[in-house]
Amino acid sequence: MKRLLKILVLVLILALILKAFIVDAFQIPTGSMKNTLLEGDFLLVNKSAYSISTPHQIPFLGKRLSRTELISTGKPEFNDVVAFEIPADYYDPDSEEYSILIKRIIGLPGDTIEIKDQILYINHKKYRTPSYIKINLNETPIENINKELFPYNNKWSLENYGPIIVPKKGMKVELNPKNILQWQNAINTDYEKKVISVEGTVINLNNKAIREYVFEKDYYFVLGDNRKNSIDSRYFGYIPEEWIIGKAFMIYWSKIPVQSSGISDYFSSIRFSRLMQSID
Repeated sequence: MKRLLKILVLVLILALILKAFIVDAFQIPTGSMKNTLLEGDFLLVNKSAYSISTPHQIPFLGKRLSRTELISTGKPEFNDVVAFEIPADYYDPDSEEYSILIKRIIGLPGDTIEIKDQILYINHKKYRTPSYIKINLNETPIENINKELFPYNNKWSLENYGPIIVPKKGMKVELNPKNILQWQNAINTDYEKKVISVEGTVINLNNKAIREYVFEKDYYFVLGDNRKNSIDSRYFGYIPEEWIIGKAFMIYWSKIPVQSSGISDYFSSIRFSRLMQSID
């Protein structure tokens, strides 16, 4: 009995280590990544794809923690499907409340992103989506989708958005009352707290007036594959590399999200064709 108990404790410790540093599991709750990912898909995310870091949360409790990179293992790449955390208050990166989202990286640090008539342009060149990536452009919006779009002072729409530049480490920008909404979230994130304030035509960083800023971190721009029904960077702006938890690489389970009244209903709701499917 004692031997069995020791084995169970060791298995639990190993599971906690794997969940904290190597692989984590997430469920897709919405259709924002349709048709690549469907509501009811369960994913495995490689947390060591880009770095080995201290945990982003206390396992199984969900409390957000400040992460420290221990070992760099790579950089996020264009078209990677990633899990990342986003504060509930976009203006305050120190917010205790946050969500974990799954989206596709379409803008790397320093890229210029633009959408014209639903067509994606990267660095002013039309991007042709590979056939193996299942972008959905035709679904009728089911969310209040044309509410305020980042940076909140423009007349852009989901179909015609930008151009907008993704901040990169070392990039210098001039600041003024007309463009501060585009840059303030990223500047706050550089400092990991709310440091930007605007008083009339004066922009302050930690109560000191500034006219330009040099970014200290790399940022990314993400979109959902279901372009008309996705809350993504068009709403909350850029995400820093440190918020990226890892790269999604496999669907290990998938079930149509409906209530089942019996064992036959349960089995008929399982999407067997999606089990163990890799994610492109």
